Amino acid sequence: MMGLREFAHQRRGLIRAAVSVAVGGVLLFFVLRAIRTADLLETLSDISPGLAVLAGIGAFSFIVARAWRYRLLLSVDRSNSGTLLAITFASWGASLILPGPSGDAAFVWLARTRLKTPVAVGAGAAVLSRLLDVASLVLVALVTAPLAGVKLPRALLIGGLLIALSISAGLTALFWARSRRLIVTWLEGLPLPTTLHQRLHVAIEELGSGSRPMLLVTATLAARIATGLQYFALFAALDQPISLVQVWFALSIRTLLFAVPVQGLGGLGTTQLWWTAGLTLIGWPPQIALATSLAVHLVDLTVSVPQAAVGWAFLQWRRPAPDDALPAEAEAQRV
Repeated sequence: MMGLREFAHQRRGLIRAAVSVAVGGVLLFFVLRAIRTADLLETLSDISPGLAVLAGIGAFSFIVARAWRYRLLLSVDRSNSGTLLAITFASWGASLILPGPSGDAAFVWLARTRLKTPVAVGAGAAVLSRLLDVASLVLVALVTAPLAGVKLPRALLIGGLLIALSISAGLTALFWARSRRLIVTWLEGLPLPTTLHQRLHVAIEELGSGSRPMLLVTATLAARIATGLQYFALFAALDQPISLVQVWFALSIRTLLFAVPVQGLGGLGTTQLWWTAGLTLIGWPPQIALATSLAVHLVDLTVSVPQAAVGWAFLQWRRPAPDDALPAEAEAQRV
C-alpha cells in the first residue's frame, strides 16, 4: 500500500515538474518574441562588472541571513554553522534551477543527512521560513507602494495586512509555551496515526521552544535588505533607472508570485512574467519590463548559481552522516 502511495506521489511530482517546464518554455518563447534579441544582447554587453560583483555580495549576504534564520529555528550548534550555510546555499541553488518546491525539499533532505535533523523538524523549519518570508514581503510591498508611486486598492491593503497579521499571530502562538501546548493538545485529538502524532509533537516542540522570535524577525529583515540591495545593484549594472524603493516593491511582488505552483526551469519564462507584474505597477511599459527582467534574471543566475555550486561542492567534500549514526528520533521520523 505504501509502495503504491509513494509511486502515485512521485508520479504527481513528475507531472507537476513536466507541466512547469512546458509552461515556462511557452512563456519564454513569447517573452523572446515580444522583445528584440539585439536589444537584449546590447544591454548584456554593457553590463558593469563592478556592480555585478556587488550584486553577488548582496546574494551572498541574503543566503547568510537565511542560514542564520535556519540556525535559530533548528538550534544548530555553532560548530555546524559552516555545514548549515553550505546546505542553505545548495538548497537555494536547487530552487534557482529546478521548478516547484525543490529548494525546500533539498533543504529537508540535506539537513537530515548532514545535520541529523529529523525530517519533520526540517520540513517545519522550511515552512516557518516561508511564512516569515510571506509576512515580510507583504509588509514591504504595503510600505513601499506609496513611496514607489503605486496606489494599491483598499481591498489589497486590507487583505495584505490581514495576511501579515494572521501569520504573525500563528507564529506567536507557536513560540509562546502556553499556546504551543494548546496546539499540541488539539493535534493529539485529531484522528492521525501515532507515528505522525509523534513527528508533529517533536517538530512543534523543537521549533517552538528553541527559537527566538525577535532574532528570527531580525534575520528576516536582514534577508529583505540584502536581496533588495542585490537587485538594486543588478538593475544599476544594466544601467536601468529605478530607485531602491521601487526595486523593493517590484521585488516583493515578483517573489510573492513565486507561490504560483507553476515555475519555469531555471526560472526562465515565469520569472519574467512575475517581474513584469511588479515593474508595470510602477509605470514601466510592458515591453521594456520584459526585456529588462530577462536581462536581470540572466545576470542574477550568473552571480548566484556559482555560489550555490560552491555550497554543493563543500557538501560533496564533507561526507554525510551514515544512516546508523542518525539518532533514534531521526530514524523514527524518516519518510
